[in-house]
Amino acid sequence: MSLSIKKKQEIYDYYSENGFQHSTEQIVKKLNICHKTFFNRYGSKSNSIEIAWNYWQDLCREKWTRILENCNHCIEELLIIIYNIYKTKEQNVHYYEFTRDSRKYREINSYFFSIIYSILEKGKKCFHVQENLNTTAYTSFLLNNLFLIEAETDSDKRRDVFKFVLNPALTERGFELFMETPFV
Repeated sequence: MSLSIKKKQEIYDYYSENGFQHSTEQIVKKLNICHKTFFNRYGSKSNSIEIAWNYWQDLCREKWTRILENCNHCIEELLIIIYNIYKTKEQNVHYYEFTRDSRKYREINSYFFSIIYSILEKGKKCFHVQENLNTTAYTSFLLNNLFLIEAETDSDKRRDVFKFVLNPALTERGFELFMETPFV
């Protein structure tokens, strides 16, 4: 089933504004479509949630890819992704909570997992990340900390939290780059 961007955007917007806890009756009423159209278009409510969540990941990927193009090194990339995951809690609260509660960030095919994993692997090649780091296990560890620990609003405390979760992965040079990065 191939959906147009407009139809993906429509269900994405609905869940973004209203959350995921509504019945299909409430959804079709708000979207101004009939039940048959909803089920023909999305298959089921759970499938519509999956479509919307994947669309949200695609939006994150597009936005973050543009941002990462301007990075100087992989530690800066990692910090930008960590910061943007942290910011999703404010900007996309329903998707953040759904991702956190369902633990979907831990799925290997999730964008969050794949981007962190690929940055860490790149960091190994330029000696900013420990060469013997189990990238799969550490990516899960990092994402668990990002999604399950309440993020600090104070930038100094946020720096300490980031420093704590990144400490096992970074080499001495990686840690120096972390400390030099101004936005943390």
